[in-house]
Amino acid sequence: MRTLVASRAHCSRCGRALAGCWCGCVRRVENPLPVLILQHPDEASQAKNTGLLLSRCLTHVQLQVGDIAPAPATTAGMVLLYPDLMTDATQAAPAPWPNPGAQTLVVLDATWRKSRRMMHLNPWLAALPRLSLTATPPSRYAIRRAHDVDQRSTLEACALALAQLDDAHPDRYEPLWAAMDAFVLLQQQLAREGRARREAGTSASG
Repeated sequence: MRTLVASRAHCSRCGRALAGCWCGCVRRVENPLPVLILQHPDEASQAKNTGLLLSRCLTHVQLQVGDIAPAPATTAGMVLLYPDLMTDATQAAPAPWPNPGAQTLVVLDATWRKSRRMMHLNPWLAALPRLSLTATPPSRYAIRRAHDVDQRSTLEACALALAQLDDAHPDRYEPLWAAMDAFVLLQQQLAREGRARREAGTSASG
């Protein structure tokens, strides 16, 4: 006779198992500049992803999941957080965004390779003025390997961009760094507990 095993309870807000719930990491930030997060579907189920945490921290934010994003009625005032690099071998990137008059910051929540794919699938994104980060500090994202030393997690990149755009009040985004640190510590703790359980199981079976 088969024994039915009850599924683990999950948090209704972050969607994670209660043992890994990161809702306690959320730090609310009043961001005057609205943020639009376009999340690749693969990131939606990634436990170490910071895009959803970012969307929970910001007060003026919209999160859309999908590699194809419907073009808005107008892109006026939108600026894309993205390096000033060519989007493909033949297309040069738009000129960097030159002034602090943005009305919406667009952020891609994806790996570098998949973000380039999203740009290809969404020509309106590729045409947006771009904002590149300047004077970036070392990454705090110790739980997920980056392919380049200049790469940052979605939360880190957005926190830096918002502070860069809001140079009169950059300290208003400090809670995002507290959220990042708490999230990293939680994931490291979960990883240690997982290793301990596996080692205990190996010892018991041996």
